[in-house]
Amino acid sequence: MVKEVSKSESAGYLKKSEEFLESARDSFNKERFNAAGFDATQSIINANDALTIHFLGKRASKDHREAIQFHLDVVRIISDDAGRKILADALDIRNLVGYLGESIRKSESEKIIRSAAKFIDWVKKFVK
Repeated sequence: MVKEVSKSESAGYLKKSEEFLESARDSFNKERFNAAGFDATQSIINANDALTIHFLGKRASKDHREAIQFHLDVVRIISDDAGRKILADALDIRNLVGYLGESIRKSESEKIIRSAAKFIDWVKKFVK
């Protein structure tokens, strides 16, 4: 189900993405690697929402397939798919940790946090 959103709300989603990234880093430093990984994936999802809202005026509501489709719609507009794999990987990790009960190791958590920071920086090139 598509959620129509005013383009002016993209900045708020970007801010939320930065808050979740900071939370991920805090959890990582406290050796809560599952929480860190989950928050890092949430930061990527919020940053992707900022991107799709900015360009399309909509965001995915509950279905991760929508998030990827909207992301690809934006990629066609901006001709830059540098964030595509990061988003897809983050959604896979979110499913494993959040819904399937898997745990992630320190190294995996650290990697997704780095990827989240990279994704947010990439989104900031387009959403100001």
